[in-house]
Amino acid sequence: MFVHFLLLALRAAAGSPDSCQNEPERSFPKGFAALRLEGLRATRPEVVRSEIKSRPCTEFPVVDEDIRRLKALGIFASVETRMAQDTLVFSFRELPTFLPVPNGRLSDEEGLSLGAGLKSPNLLGRAIAGEFLFLVGNSLEYQASITASRFGSLALGWEAMAGRTERWDDGRGYQELSHAGFVRLWGPTDRFLRLLGEAKVVDVRSDRDGICLSGRQDLIPSLRGGTVFDGRDDPSNTASGIYQELTLEKSGNPFGGPVDAWQVLSDTRLWVPLGARWGVHLANLFENREGRMDRWQTYVVGGANSARGLPGAWAVAPSEDLGTMEVRWTLMPVKPVLVVGQNLYVGLQAVGGVDVASAWGEAPLEAQYGLFTGLDAIVPFVERLRTNLTWSPAQGAGFAFSFGMFEKTQAQRFRVR
Repeated sequence: MFVHFLLLALRAAAGSPDSCQNEPERSFPKGFAALRLEGLRATRPEVVRSEIKSRPCTEFPVVDEDIRRLKALGIFASVETRMAQDTLVFSFRELPTFLPVPNGRLSDEEGLSLGAGLKSPNLLGRAIAGEFLFLVGNSLEYQASITASRFGSLALGWEAMAGRTERWDDGRGYQELSHAGFVRLWGPTDRFLRLLGEAKVVDVRSDRDGICLSGRQDLIPSLRGGTVFDGRDDPSNTASGIYQELTLEKSGNPFGGPVDAWQVLSDTRLWVPLGARWGVHLANLFENREGRMDRWQTYVVGGANSARGLPGAWAVAPSEDLGTMEVRWTLMPVKPVLVVGQNLYVGLQAVGGVDVASAWGEAPLEAQYGLFTGLDAIVPFVERLRTNLTWSPAQGAGFAFSFGMFEKTQAQRFRVR
């Protein structure tokens, strides 16, 4: 599903140059004498300057690192640099401040749901991302969230989310009405290695017994903490780098509710470039949960957003291990495009590889693989639109098509896949 774009015009504002003061005239073979920002209209200049560590009159600027940090803000269609005499110029193309978007999900658990929403990557010009989305179909869902990589001048990332979901869960066979909310903090965001903390509350109601521990309704608080190493060159379109998250989560007691469970999570993702157009993406997600828990907390494994090639609800279990090896060939490099007068970007990659899945806890250990090949369109806000032809020994009906949004290794972290 491709996104159609429409929004209001952006305000105009110019960035003022930074320069050396009272410096003797000299050459700058590896440095620069002044810094200038171009193309900022909605974004406050101080937001950009806080990410630029290169300084005038220093011999060894770190421009590549500056570009990586600026791209990680998720507010630009492109970031380019050039030298204008002795001035280092950063040139930006901003993504739309507000964007009405269609919304959809082809879930392995609930089928097809369609909707719409409003997204912004740059509220108030401060690189604060906000969104409101809804879905209608097999799932009736409303969700609002807000996130940023800084808290004022502090290098502290934060996210808050609240949502309501009413859906039929085919994998576990029940009707669900749930409300969920969380607050997440991580930092320092100007370093590769960060600490992460999260507080979450979920209220779930089911239409039958055996899903919740307290009859047909449970209120479950939880706390999660750990470390994150984020060395990706560009989080929205990663070509090289590593992401590693290791956390421990405690649900229910002693915070309240009938659940009393622990979960260990390890999420490893590696991108290895093999040339100008080729690259490999390797990943492994390990989630092991033990203790007294609700049936709805189990994982449903199989399909486009967990293990491509495996049929939906191939396994339902409280613990899982998902492995991915994916080869990528860039057919069209990501480039900025102008749509209805707004700066966006688009790219296209051919992909192929294998997903391997294991699930355990309620049944003996299961392990199976699925093969896939297809095309990924790289676009703003949803990162990737994935269309794959898949096959697996567990599929039982030859080849099949699958469709998904976001990186598969990101989508497999969603509760509803």
